[in-house]
Amino acid sequence: MPLRLYRAPHCSCLYGQTFLMGQAYFGNLFYLPIYFQSILRFSPLAAGAMILPVIITTSVLSILSGQYMLRAGRYMPCILAGFFLWTLGNGLTVLFGRGTGLGPLIGILIVVGAGIGLTLQPTLVGMYANSRSEDRAVTTGLRNFIRTIGGAFGLVVSGVIPSNTLRRALRGRDFVSDGVVAELTSSTYTLGDKGFSDEEQAVILEAYMRGLHYIFIYYVICSGLSLVLTLGVGNTSLKAKKPAQGPETVVRDTSGRDEKVEG
Repeated sequence: MPLRLYRAPHCSCLYGQTFLMGQAYFGNLFYLPIYFQSILRFSPLAAGAMILPVIITTSVLSILSGQYMLRAGRYMPCILAGFFLWTLGNGLTVLFGRGTGLGPLIGILIVVGAGIGLTLQPTLVGMYANSRSEDRAVTTGLRNFIRTIGGAFGLVVSGVIPSNTLRRALRGRDFVSDGVVAELTSSTYTLGDKGFSDEEQAVILEAYMRGLHYIFIYYVICSGLSLVLTLGVGNTSLKAKKPAQGPETVVRDTSGRDEKVEG
């Protein structure tokens, strides 16, 4: 791995954004369906389908951002707007609760998807613009590696949050054991099959929802720090510079034909 890839200040900020982006991106795709299934009691199929607003918006905005960069020759506006929308969308997910309606859910998910779509590819284009042409293959691999590591790190941290939240909230409760708490950490979808009363289920769901709120706040921090790092990304032009051409000199060869020589 060439060390010069890390020395460029613009690329260093982009790599930092990629690490934070991996945490928020994979975390959104993992914990939003858990919220739909465990708290809102959606079926597994419906919980997966609720990710469609994020996926569709991400795809559309990725295409539009590519067209914008092609015509404007700039990637910074896309990155700045993307992380702003992503931070806003993650902030709005903190408002999710046990009674959130379908309309607000879809609207907030569209904002999250717009933020993702405006950042995934433009950040890669920014890395290309600030690296040598012979390093672009290595840059792509490094970017994917950092994003994957960020996603793994974020999921580990996110997994600890609901576990600790449930243990603290349910400590000393006679109706739940440590084994049940460990089982509920992954999902509360089968809560009704465990023989809990309505009041006991409400206590457990409130504790689980509190843990999800902490996770969503963590993703707000990740996307917010990425927005701050945008200040160090720079805005290198994507428009190729035309090669300098010298004055043309007319040379007559022995056959009598005139040839133009640039020099």
